[in-house]
Amino acid sequence: MKNKCNIQVGGIGLTLYTEYDEAYVGALAEDVSTQLETLLKNAPRSSKLDAALLMLLDLTDANKKLEAENGKLKRELESVKLDLEIATIEKEKLAGKAAN
Repeated sequence: MKNKCNIQVGGIGLTLYTEYDEAYVGALAEDVSTQLETLLKNAPRSSKLDAALLMLLDLTDANKKLEAENGKLKRELESVKLDLEIATIEKEKLAGKAAN
């Protein structure tokens, strides 16, 4: 079920329909507003749009880096699983030879 959320982001009111809880969406909006305020303080000649686009670029960069790291960790996990399977098979073979 979709929840109707009325939020403020950077002083701009938005109404969203989302599966997420209004408190969660409100917290996200507060975080974004805080980041926008920080950017605008550091670059007072920038517009809210400039700051929002810079945030979007930063978040996209962070997301791409996390995706790459996630892929690397998945490959490492698969390698460790394979090593464990090999070790288990070798252990079973040794146990079978010792029983003979």
